Amino acid sequence: MPARMLSLLILTPFAIAVEGPQMWAAGWQKAISRISPHFVWWVTAQGVIYHLYNQVSYMSLDEISPLAFSTSNTMKRISVIVSSIIIFHTPVQPINALGAAIAILVTFLYFQPD
Repeated sequence: MPARMLSLLILTPFAIAVEGPQMWAAGWQKAISRISPHFVWWVTAQGVIYHLYNQVSYMSLDEISPLAFSTSNTMKRISVIVSSIIIFHTPVQPINALGAAIAILVTFLYFQPD
């Protein structure tokens, strides 16, 4: 059994015990009212897209080294952060900008030919 399924089976009773069924029902109703009546469709679509993302990640690992994959994944995360800053006009602290710049520079240097 995959680890994610096993963790779901183990942690679900604890989540229900800690949060209680009333909180789950209230959260479900709040999600439906804020997102739309198509909430279940959106959750299902997100699950399928995430599964496909994982499949592509494993297929990529067969083609490139784990270090190149990890470095590319870092660059992907930086591009998501930068695009969200541009789209949502999120204020950025100087230390965060410095961290993003270092990550971009190191990724660029890693992929330079020898």
